[in-house]
Amino acid sequence: MSDDPSKVKWNPVNSTTAKHLTDLTTTPGLVYPVASNAIPNQLKGIPGVVDYYVSSYARPVTLNQGVAAGGEIAVVRHDGDTAKAYNYLFATSSNGQVCYTGPHKDFTSHHFATSTAVPVESLFGHPLTKGKT
Repeated sequence: MSDDPSKVKWNPVNSTTAKHLTDLTTTPGLVYPVASNAIPNQLKGIPGVVDYYVSSYARPVTLNQGVAAGGEIAVVRHDGDTAKAYNYLFATSSNGQVCYTGPHKDFTSHHFATSTAVPVESLFGHPLTKGKT
């Protein structure tokens, strides 16, 4: 995924998932573990997923392309003895469509041992919103 906002590919989210995401992120800055029904369908097919998390921003972060980022999704999967974390940004377009982009993998906790606790707080901080939240 490109960290250049003009080259980001946004994927639409269905209305049910959009409602789950917004309902589950009413308190900004907190991280919530969520069930797969709150995750975009395209992310449910990732092999070995063990956890999904969401977190919202205190106020939407305006990006170019008429998109306002509302928060982030973190997906953790196991691959042997290695846990792999992926970060996705969810947003609302100027026409009201909820969408997401990702995965972002360039962060310290992208890989960690499955025998350790998930470093939840370190799974968030998408580069498109750095310095804007």
